[in-house]
Amino acid sequence: MDNTPQLTRSLNLPQSAILNMIDMVGIGPFIALPVILVAFPGKFSVIPWFIGFIVALADGFVWGELGSAWPEAGGSYVFLQKLYKGKTGRIMTFLYVLQTSVHLPLVMTSAAIGFANYFGYLVPLGFWQGKAVMIALVMVIILLLYRKISDVSKISVVLSIAVAGLLIWTIVTGAIGYSDHLLHANSALSHKIGDFNTMAFWFIVGNYTSNTIYAYLGYYNVCNLGSEIKNPEKNIPRSIIISIIGIAVLYMLMQWMIAGSVSHAKIINENVPIISILFQQAYGKQVADIATVMLLIVAGSSLFALLLGYSRVIYASAKDGMHFKIFAHLHPTKKFPDYTLIVFGGLAIIFCLAFNKPSAVFGFIVVTRIFIQFIPQAVGVILLRVRKRTHELHFKMPLFPLIPIFSILVWIFVFITSGYKYFTSGIAIIIVGLILYFVFFNRKRKA
Repeated sequence: MDNTPQLTRSLNLPQSAILNMIDMVGIGPFIALPVILVAFPGKFSVIPWFIGFIVALADGFVWGELGSAWPEAGGSYVFLQKLYKGKTGRIMTFLYVLQTSVHLPLVMTSAAIGFANYFGYLVPLGFWQGKAVMIALVMVIILLLYRKISDVSKISVVLSIAVAGLLIWTIVTGAIGYSDHLLHANSALSHKIGDFNTMAFWFIVGNYTSNTIYAYLGYYNVCNLGSEIKNPEKNIPRSIIISIIGIAVLYMLMQWMIAGSVSHAKIINENVPIISILFQQAYGKQVADIATVMLLIVAGSSLFALLLGYSRVIYASAKDGMHFKIFAHLHPTKKFPDYTLIVFGGLAIIFCLAFNKPSAVFGFIVVTRIFIQFIPQAVGVILLRVRKRTHELHFKMPLFPLIPIFSILVWIFVFITSGYKYFTSGIAIIIVGLILYFVFFNRKRKA
């Protein structure tokens, strides 16, 4: 009799959808708001959010099929091995692990940038003072995690509910100060982006859509928890679609209300603490300070959860022989991946020094995943039909194959319009990953 502890299927549909939505709403949407408004004033600022919603929804159907077919812990780590078996599957899985290794310090950096931007509302900061705050935040998080941790999930849920509460409070506050006249005044398009009939307009839309897609990421969280979902064949795809639609409504409402309640003249750059400005003009400085402190807690808690969770993914992949062996090391007494924590915390500190704008971080995070994770999974659901493996699918998306083909095309559009810097970075990750695999990991598999 096997007495090994097993994950239990205890999460129902409402719980699964809520966990997805909680994971989607972190610091991202709050720091993406001014990024979008800088390029798309007033009512036009909703366009990247709507396109991000369409991208997430199409990709959500792909995740729904895969999650219902293989409801196991691990998400893409499992899917890529199932879709591309043998050596191809191992290579794809390794590239995903490498992308995750880049993704972790980048997401931590985005949270640190958001933290510094809003900290600067409470205490004015110079350039290097802002960098010092970002680095200090990362170091504090490393120290907090450098120990045996219990009941972290309960703490994370409470903090995440506070995040959702702040999101709704922001929408209500924007509605209180909303003015159709101000929205119209804010909606003058810059000559740089032209109008709907120009290629320049849609090129910039594609470029900025990566920022909104970043804020939607997390709709697939239920796939990472596949082993703990009740009736996963139905609840995984349903929870994904419910969470994407629910969060999209909240995001677009928040963007619209802020676009109609805060003068565009106050959006001087993408680092403006726009939530603090909104609350100050509605309630005064004291309430704005409270809302800002809440955002600081959000940024810190999201960074805490990110480093905690991703460090375990990297540890698991190293233990499985798909990453460098050093990352499989556990602290001798406290039993946590100490080397992983230190190394990737250190990388986050370096990235904090390298990046100044959240839009740059968002672009890298989204673009580096397109050809390693999103497109291979969309191609994979098509290959399942081609290879007559439909018996493995417990949920089949509507309008097949239009949805996965659309998903592939729109991801390519986002990749091409992301700009030269992000375009080349995405290609570079793949090339470096292939070199690392064949030099260091292919031999281990053969041995």
